Amino acid sequence: MNNSEVYAVLRTQLPGLSEIPPPPMPVAMPAHEAKPYRDPYLYVQAVPHEWIETAKIIKNDPRLAFDFLIMLTAADYVLPMGNVQPRFDVIYHFYSFQHKHKLFVKVSLPRDNPLIPSVISLWPAADWQEREVYDMFGINFEGHPNCTRILMWDGFPGWPLRKDFVHVPDRYDD
Repeated sequence: MNNSEVYAVLRTQLPGLSEIPPPPMPVAMPAHEAKPYRDPYLYVQAVPHEWIETAKIIKNDPRLAFDFLIMLTAADYVLPMGNVQPRFDVIYHFYSFQHKHKLFVKVSLPRDNPLIPSVISLWPAADWQEREVYDMFGINFEGHPNCTRILMWDGFPGWPLRKDFVHVPDRYDD
């Protein structure tokens, strides 16, 4: 299946899903400068309140069969840019061994209460990755059996990868 066929299968079952278009190519760019690059895979934006249903379709639909979670991470958009409001994006990267295709899924969450259902029951590889995102960004994964810090110590003040995080000098600073 190509990207448009995968997207068509997703859209028939998930009308709230939208494709993320590639960034526009500059019109007049000198030949010696690098052109923007994006992998030739499908990028989609999922609706937060439909995320667990979306994940089940991505994994269980035999036409898709995304059986491998390659990566799970997050991005912090703290400043409003144009029509983009401050938010977190949780980003999932999937692969189908059966069909040999990849899929990137973004789920946007509000900054004030970032909460998203855990996908650990579908992809056990999400376990430590969800914990890392929790530890670095403070995004809670509802239903995760052990959503605790994994990189920072228990009493660490704040979430170090949030763009509004302020480091307080301590005895470890030289």
